[in-house]
Amino acid sequence: MVLTVCAATFIVNGVLTGWASAYEILIGIKSPAEVDPQWATWPLSVIGWAAVPAFVGGAAGYLITSQIQSHQSRDFDAVIAELRALIEAPTNPGGGA
Repeated sequence: MVLTVCAATFIVNGVLTGWASAYEILIGIKSPAEVDPQWATWPLSVIGWAAVPAFVGGAAGYLITSQIQSHQSRDFDAVIAELRALIEAPTNPGGGA
């Protein structure tokens, strides 16, 4: 839903102000006050200022989390069971005599 609103705002600005101008407003190169109609450029500027960094941060967080979880291959209960087995004293430490 949010991505749809962002795309629609960019498309409206691209049609009204030109695609290069809309891109420059979105990434903050050009001020929305420099381009007419301002009623369309200000929402695009706010999206570029707030929504785009949030989207990029969310995507990066998702990718980092998935990489961390893929490296955690052992189940917690299995690790605890292995540690408990190591802690227990051996029944025949000398190998028999």
